[in-house]
Amino acid sequence: MSETMERHDADVETAEEIRRHHAVMVADLDRLSAALAGAADAGTDTGPERAALQEWIGTVLVPHAAHEEETTYPAAARLAEGRLLIAAMLAEHELIRHFAGMVAGSENPAAAGAYARALFETFASHQRKENDHILPLLVDDPSVSLTELLAGSHDHHH
Repeated sequence: MSETMERHDADVETAEEIRRHHAVMVADLDRLSAALAGAADAGTDTGPERAALQEWIGTVLVPHAAHEEETTYPAAARLAEGRLLIAAMLAEHELIRHFAGMVAGSENPAAAGAYARALFETFASHQRKENDHILPLLVDDPSVSLTELLAGSHDHHH
């Protein structure tokens, strides 16, 4: 097998690992945001649900976005096919951060729950674009090695 084929196969596997990680993140955010919205709808104390979501945002979501902005996004932005997509994805990161801030800053529990669900829906859509467009772009471009790009950092954020 040629070195190029071996690298491509490794990148395909790396992309699949990233997709699996994204699926876990989406499921976690769905569960956490639904718990907050459900507690708000029931009129019960939302403190524990909000705290759990905010901890996840701070320890998983925000570092994940920062990691993408340092690794896969610059690599994809250097490709003609990725430049505009990455600009849009970076703008979406700002929207995700905005919704995360509104979850934390909302005085009204129902509003916090609604922002949590908006965060989930936005993030789920965002992950589909990463999985369906950015990862294939990086895997298929011979000038990029997704595996090398993420070497040493993959376990932390992807």
